[in-house]
Amino acid sequence: MKGKGYLRHLVLSLGTNLAMLVLRLARNILLARILGPSERGLFALLNTLPDLIAALGCGGLNTALGYQAAKQRSMGLLLTQALLFGCLLATLLTLLCIVLAQALGDRLEATEQLGLLVWLLLLAVPLSVLKTALLTLHNASGATGTYNALRLLESLMPLLLFGGLLWWWRDAALEAAVLSWLGGLGLFVALGLYWLGRAHPIGLRWDRSGQRELLAYSAKSHPDVLFRQTMQRGDFLLIGALLGSAPLGLYAMATAAAELLFIVPEAVTTPLMKRLLRQETEMGRLTPLALRLTCTSMLLACLGMALVGEWLIVTLFGSAYQPAYPALLGLLPGLLGVSHVSILRLDLLGKNRPGAVSWIMGIGAALNLALNLLLIPALGILGAALASSVAYLAVAVMMLALYCRLSGVSPWRTLIVLPSDFAPLRRMLQRSPA
Repeated sequence: MKGKGYLRHLVLSLGTNLAMLVLRLARNILLARILGPSERGLFALLNTLPDLIAALGCGGLNTALGYQAAKQRSMGLLLTQALLFGCLLATLLTLLCIVLAQALGDRLEATEQLGLLVWLLLLAVPLSVLKTALLTLHNASGATGTYNALRLLESLMPLLLFGGLLWWWRDAALEAAVLSWLGGLGLFVALGLYWLGRAHPIGLRWDRSGQRELLAYSAKSHPDVLFRQTMQRGDFLLIGALLGSAPLGLYAMATAAAELLFIVPEAVTTPLMKRLLRQETEMGRLTPLALRLTCTSMLLACLGMALVGEWLIVTLFGSAYQPAYPALLGLLPGLLGVSHVSILRLDLLGKNRPGAVSWIMGIGAALNLALNLLLIPALGILGAALASSVAYLAVAVMMLALYCRLSGVSPWRTLIVLPSDFAPLRRMLQRSPA
């Protein structure tokens, strides 16, 4: 990046995330009002399973792909690894999970309600794996503009497809939602491969030494990704199993409203991903500054969401979703932890500490699981929200302690932005980063 490259990419990422926010919000409004809490819960469960299955089978692969792409390794080799150790293994694991779910179908209400739709996971899981791999390869290689375009299309295509299918297929809203989701994944993968091929040679390659290096890094970071997915979506599975699809639909809407605020850390980390993983010389100053800016912005955003959240849920999604508001409040403290974790995790991976990151996420996942099992029966979806917040705040504290020990930065320099930050930020943005 030259000149004001980081500032340009930051503004581009912020604009992209704002557009994605609008598109996701429009899609969530349609899904909430047309499906209702029960079918919305089933759709949320179906959306959750591919990421969890992929994390279980090949979770560390994308972290390794990002690390290697930032080091400018061959895209053909990396794409080969994604197809072989990502898509193939995830597909086999999906088949095993479906067979087990069918065998336990009479005991699991959600499996019985999904019926034959569960077999669509054989298509959804490998597409989801490849989608995530392509996003990682584009962003880690420095193609921020292409990455942002793909993220925008990721939100736009399912919305357009859902509107079109619903117009033709008015009496099968759930099926229209599922097919629009799968169609969006397929179009995304096609475009992602096309744009990657325009920028890099992507002929499939097999390299034993490159394979061993990538798989070694992947194995170290696999628990990190698995535990992260467990923290992000494990509560969906537990709510579906313990409370049923209607409470899951309410929780899905609370989560959707809370995740609108992810625009803050995503806008900061997108243009920083390559630099964090490569640990460029400016990172000693840029990482603490990014943490302060992100934490301050997220704090203000959470306070605003707490004030208008109930009105937002009722106005946009309908009065049937009003019981989701307490869960939304319970999720907000955890977003402060997420804002720190999103940056600290990349910085620690760039410092070649995937094992430590995995241990921290493992502790967080175990804490989250224990609290969910304790609080969901007692407090319902509010208990799941509180469990998520406690776990994310604990992970953020542990990662921050490790980062401060490795970098020598005081924890207080990572929290709240000060007026004295603006002059150094302006000078940093005006210089030409390496």
